[in-house]
Amino acid sequence: MSSFTRRRFVQLATLVPVAEAGAQLIGTGGGGWSIRGTDPIEIFHGERRVTAYHAGYEQGLPHFDPVVGPNGKSFTAAENQEGRVARPGGLSFALGDVNGYDFRRRAGVAPGLPLKPGVILHKGMNGVLVKGPAVVIRTKAEWFDAADPIRRICSDKREFTLFYREDGSLVIETVLELTADAGDLEIGPEDVGAWSVCLAPGLTWKKDAVGIFLRNSEGIVDSAVPGTHAKWLACQGKDTGGSPIGVAILDHPSNPGFPASWTVSETGILSANPFTENDAANPLPRVVPNGESLHFRYRTIFYLGETAGIDLGRAYEAFSAR
Repeated sequence: MSSFTRRRFVQLATLVPVAEAGAQLIGTGGGGWSIRGTDPIEIFHGERRVTAYHAGYEQGLPHFDPVVGPNGKSFTAAENQEGRVARPGGLSFALGDVNGYDFRRRAGVAPGLPLKPGVILHKGMNGVLVKGPAVVIRTKAEWFDAADPIRRICSDKREFTLFYREDGSLVIETVLELTADAGDLEIGPEDVGAWSVCLAPGLTWKKDAVGIFLRNSEGIVDSAVPGTHAKWLACQGKDTGGSPIGVAILDHPSNPGFPASWTVSETGILSANPFTENDAANPLPRVVPNGESLHFRYRTIFYLGETAGIDLGRAYEAFSAR
């Protein structure tokens, strides 16, 4: 039984269509969490707007942005720079080669790329649970040919759990089921990855950056990190006030291509890539027969202080055992 059916959700009796975004309260409960609106779906803890989940109808990619850390400041930023392929910032899931479609790039941008552009569109919110210290939302999305919105490639189900650790760090845990329900899927190699975060400038690692550090589960640091395989990757930088902060992504051992290869871009992208070209243990293309699914699970931690202070080794042991 999949993780989507193991939990009991409070089903929403009525759903406002995505195009009719509003500010109504659609879920609340103990623990200080509340859910408001439809596009974006806004998630509050107390009076703080922690994040917003965007449907992706303009960008072609559902995503969380901004993500406000425990210091009250955004840890994420949009990537839309001149001369580069535009894409949403924040947190997002996409693949760069599915049946010859690139779902990482917005439709109509950078013509001439070898793959056809695809779009991923949020198609509804299946349920919400606000219980104790956590809030859980359950959504669904469909993957389309950007040039032919009737041509559906596949679909997915998503479950996001948000909570604060005892040390105050914000956690967003992602469970995603990608289903081949419109024919077989053929997933090819790519150079970016699946689960990505676009970091704020103070967390954007560059070779000459001062006060910004990379570290992974294998003890590899800084410039040696990009392209290596590891269970987790952390980036430590500074907020606008100069205080140390960090973001870590944990790759679950049940994921395809585990341990992930890690992409680190000087534009701020940090991404776990399960489908790399030179991975002999997981040859590509990966075929998912019609009616079958792939499952992905990631945990993203937004923390204050230095990376060593949050004990990512112990955090990973707890996550991987679930």
